[in-house]
Amino acid sequence: MSEVGLFSRIKINSLELPNRIIMSPMFTNSAENGGFISRDTIKHYVDRARSGVGMIMTEHTSVSSKYIHTGQRLQISRDEHIAGLSKLVRAVHDEGCKIGLQIAHSIYGADVRIEELSKEDCYGIIDDFTNGALRAKEAGFDAIELHYAHTYTMADFISRRTNIRTDEFGGDIYGRMFIHLEILKKVREICGPDFPIFARISAEEFVVGGNTIVQSRIFACELVKNGVDCMDVSAGVRFDDAHVKGYSDQRGKPTIEYPDGPNVYLAEDIKRHVDVPVIAVGKLGNPDFAESVIASGRADLIAVARQLIADPMWVRKIKDECNDLITECLYCTECLYERHDPKAYIHCMRYTCQNACPAGVEVPLYMDLARKGDYMEAYKTIQEENPLVLTCGRVCNHACESMCNRVKIDEPIAIRDVKRFITDRLIEYEKEFPLPEISPENGKKIAIIGSGPSGLSCAFYLRRKGYSVTVFEALPVIGGVLAVGLPEYRLPPEKLEKELSVFKRMGVTFKTNKKLGKDFPMNHLVSSGFNATYIAVGSSAERKLGIPGEDTEGVTYGIDLLRKSRLDKNSASSEVANRRVLIIGGGNVAVDCARVALRLGASCVILCCLEERDSMPAFASEVLGAEEEGIIFHCGWGPEEITISDGHVSGVRFAKCLSLFDNEGKFAPAFDHGRNVAIESDYVVIAIGQTLDRTFADMDTDKFEFGGNTVKASFRCITNTSGVYAGGDCATGPQTVVGAVAMGKEAASSIDRYLGGDGRIQKKKTTARALSFPVDEAPRERMKIPSVDAGTRKKTFEESVMGLTEESCKQEVGRCLRCDVLKVSKL
Repeated sequence: MSEVGLFSRIKINSLELPNRIIMSPMFTNSAENGGFISRDTIKHYVDRARSGVGMIMTEHTSVSSKYIHTGQRLQISRDEHIAGLSKLVRAVHDEGCKIGLQIAHSIYGADVRIEELSKEDCYGIIDDFTNGALRAKEAGFDAIELHYAHTYTMADFISRRTNIRTDEFGGDIYGRMFIHLEILKKVREICGPDFPIFARISAEEFVVGGNTIVQSRIFACELVKNGVDCMDVSAGVRFDDAHVKGYSDQRGKPTIEYPDGPNVYLAEDIKRHVDVPVIAVGKLGNPDFAESVIASGRADLIAVARQLIADPMWVRKIKDECNDLITECLYCTECLYERHDPKAYIHCMRYTCQNACPAGVEVPLYMDLARKGDYMEAYKTIQEENPLVLTCGRVCNHACESMCNRVKIDEPIAIRDVKRFITDRLIEYEKEFPLPEISPENGKKIAIIGSGPSGLSCAFYLRRKGYSVTVFEALPVIGGVLAVGLPEYRLPPEKLEKELSVFKRMGVTFKTNKKLGKDFPMNHLVSSGFNATYIAVGSSAERKLGIPGEDTEGVTYGIDLLRKSRLDKNSASSEVANRRVLIIGGGNVAVDCARVALRLGASCVILCCLEERDSMPAFASEVLGAEEEGIIFHCGWGPEEITISDGHVSGVRFAKCLSLFDNEGKFAPAFDHGRNVAIESDYVVIAIGQTLDRTFADMDTDKFEFGGNTVKASFRCITNTSGVYAGGDCATGPQTVVGAVAMGKEAASSIDRYLGGDGRIQKKKTTARALSFPVDEAPRERMKIPSVDAGTRKKTFEESVMGLTEESCKQEVGRCLRCDVLKVSKL
């Protein structure tokens, strides 16, 4: 008989799970008003589904629209909730993961006690649960969990401490469980014999007069006898008359002071008394301990919640035997209660910067190294997770800064600028960047189509593992969007060349002016001996407005203007110089086009966009820079028609934009066509986004599957064609540079595994997280990053933003709170 472990399959009623790991219910505070599913809710669960968790048990979802726990809680109290929950189910299923729904009821949220409920109220609760379960099944959930634990109504009914009723809903343990069993019987009847039903209980309340394991054994046995398929065994309960409010003895959510799995013994006890699978929960983030719980038979499954906030890829890292890469949970529970904005997307408050980075760069570690003055090691730390260190030091959207805990004291740390200083320092003193250690040649060849950030990232990690890598680029230059889509004043060509030289010195081969679908088909790669191919062609086709006059002379597109300004500046200047230029769009490309047009000699530049000024998607710093340079903004207007005079563009007529999204959150601008403005222009640039240019598949239509405007590929970049992978903008739509880098890493891991490797593309982590300097919580201003004055910079393509000095860099990194190793008092 084979040994049972975390990754052994298990069957619960008709539900078969690929492993023994459950994502435990934990509220996200992400519901829309009325308890409806939001985009953040779906993103939260999809991110964890991708880790390979056996099943997600969705957070407490209220079966009542009256008795709701505090916060932005999900509801399943009305039929209208089914549609949104169905979207969540589909999104999780698309990642190959099972999903259940925990349904609950909370009189605590309405400040009501058990004895205050009428009999009619009690029977109404039974109906609420029954209807909620039916809706969950209709929404497509694979299972439901009856929440009979913790701070909710059903915990108060079962507890001998809180249930003082004398009717059929109270009395001894059998009377106190009457309502639970009635709910269970009706749910089983309405959902059928094959539908998996879980139940969560507090096996010990740890409160004087509360339930102990003795009562819980009886309760669990009766639940199983009446149809429960799996017991989820937790601990702790609310207590309101003690000197501390909250969960008794913190056992519901054990903190760092507790040993691993302090509640496992409770699951072990219940397991001895029931003949269904039992789940253990509570501080089980140590992979070795979690494995031992299953292997020793103490529980059949383990449930984790906070650890999957600290590291969404926890399950995958364990399965890949990369435990050293795990970001360990500190069990502070700040992710629940101490976010900067309680309505913000749920995230770990200890690893805010690192987790916010799509590439997972260990920001606290390189901040510490920079503070020591060890810039070489700081660079290597970044390069380990993101090979485009210099590029991202200049053009990254720096999501890490938006999550920096320093905001509770003063301002976020200038993380991107520190990264830039590190690379500038190495260029100044070392002249070139260090190469990573490269494994011996393994004899296998990889073709990468596209030399943008995703293709370069994939090339970096595969070459480091000993693969022979050839990158095919359709343009005459290397770098894709980095080389032709970003203005020189943001990413100077000579600096980008320093970055690209790392790849060349590593031995990556680049072939320019080679376009897949035009110059060669996929079969050519196979016949040339390539063992796998990564498609990273980006999104280089411009989106069109679809309005009259769009094909008129004098109308161009954003990417075309930026590309021409990089590859043929004289030609671009001859088109734009002395013209009144109108830019349509509110994103970074639009703002880049506006500032480039000014530098090409335009007499006047006007930017019009649908969004209002404070909600433009472009970086705020870029918009401010454009305003300082004299670019005129007309925000909140949408183009209706491009006007023509003598066969040439003469201007654009706009209508007032009333809203951008419909009730379901879909992009669907609405206009007041009675409110118009006409803007004169003799050169119009349309920059409203990019889409996929499918011509790369012209010679291989049978090898690619498309979903909308993207190549269809999984999160791990796997397509429907064996040996062919796809990622970056062509698989997701336009995204950030660092987001594309992250996908290149995913592709490299998948390709390595496909070709017989272990899928591990990062070296073993050996650096211990520890304080090197005292943490300074005194308020201090963020270092100001100087720029060339607007009057000078708008006349040149020279880099416009200056970097930190060594002194200012040291001061900035000295503001780091090292949240990854300690709880800061101000938080």
